Amino acid sequence: MAQSVAITFDDGLDPRIEPRAAQWNAHLLDTLAKHHVRAMVFPAGVVVDSPAGLALVRAWGAAGHSVGNHTYTHQGFVDSATPEAFMQDILREQKLVGAMPGWCPRVRLPYLNEGNTPERRGRLYALLAQHGYGVAPVTIGIDDWNYSARFIEAANKNPSLNVDQFRKPYLDRMWQEVQKQQAFWQQQLGRSPVHVLLLHTNGLNAVVLPDILAMFESHGWTFVDPAVAFTDPIYQRPYTAADGTQRPLPIPACR
Repeated sequence: MAQSVAITFDDGLDPRIEPRAAQWNAHLLDTLAKHHVRAMVFPAGVVVDSPAGLALVRAWGAAGHSVGNHTYTHQGFVDSATPEAFMQDILREQKLVGAMPGWCPRVRLPYLNEGNTPERRGRLYALLAQHGYGVAPVTIGIDDWNYSARFIEAANKNPSLNVDQFRKPYLDRMWQEVQKQQAFWQQQLGRSPVHVLLLHTNGLNAVVLPDILAMFESHGWTFVDPAVAFTDPIYQRPYTAADGTQRPLPIPACR
């Protein structure tokens, strides 16, 4: 059975608060290059809005990866925000990174929240369609930020920390989720979809990404360009056009 996965990253790195940001960014990009993986990064403006932060995002596009939109403020699409206000947050982020190499008008919604009512979802999708946007759902994701926070705290206290005490539990937990999602979608669809893995640009992933990619490879999985993965029907979202017809959100072209 063919199994494939696209690799995506959220948030970006902030050199204003993390002196190792450039080093971690370089490690992530080097690892992807060694494994011949084209990924997609979804930076949040509140994280990367500095000359140094934007330079790190630009490095992803320059290396051949796609750059998407994770909104500027990274606020969830919650009841207190109107769809129109939320769309303005998306467009604010586009002004920040939309001219970069690799730019792709596809939004990774913060906390993967697409709205809690059909009306809110429908209005958001219609606004996204007006601006040529697609969305970037995922099938595989775990609380990697939690694992990374514990790892960084321990590593800061002990520079000679053995990474293995964090590596194995993290990889085991991730593979459990991979198997769970593979079984779920196989049952739902009768086939294996092109999975989308959500990671975050953080210290633990900078160290363990070689192991993550090797883990997939060792189980016979192949890596797919996220732009191709998002064409799978499970990632499509319908909206109501001005003429009242139901259409899928655009499949945007990436630079």
